Amino acid sequence: MSEATHAYVDITFGPRWKYISVTRNYVQNFIAVGLAGQSKADRIAMAVSELLENAVKYSAGEETRIRLEVKPEQGKIVVSVSNTTDPGREEELRAIYKRVNSGDPLQTFIEMMREATTRTDGKSQLGLARIRHELGADIQLNISSDHLVTITLEVDVEMEGEA
Repeated sequence: MSEATHAYVDITFGPRWKYISVTRNYVQNFIAVGLAGQSKADRIAMAVSELLENAVKYSAGEETRIRLEVKPEQGKIVVSVSNTTDPGREEELRAIYKRVNSGDPLQTFIEMMREATTRTDGKSQLGLARIRHELGADIQLNISSDHLVTITLEVDVEMEGEA
């Protein structure tokens, strides 16, 4: 049998705040029912909420997309959130991504929390650091030539089996 990827959830919506909590709840319940335990589902839902909030807040287009894939053979859940960004934000995103993925997740999160207290631009830049620390997710950033930003989280889970 070849390695299968099962795309269970694929949601696209305009950058609207009101859809974030609904999507978070849906993802949380979906994962908790037969895929992973409630604690893991809660943490993945937190990460989804963080990513969606940033996608909506910084979107330069009319579309935000979340895709949730389950890879049972690998024991992984993969969540991707995409939106279009302003070209001027791309380097900032790359710098945040590089910073978040360097060093120990807890130490990076603590350092970034300290820095957030002195920022004057109203941006904490803590979302990805929090996700990496609290969820233990591998995080990938992809920015295409048409300014589509996709942040992908890969989370190890013990699948609870099909119900």
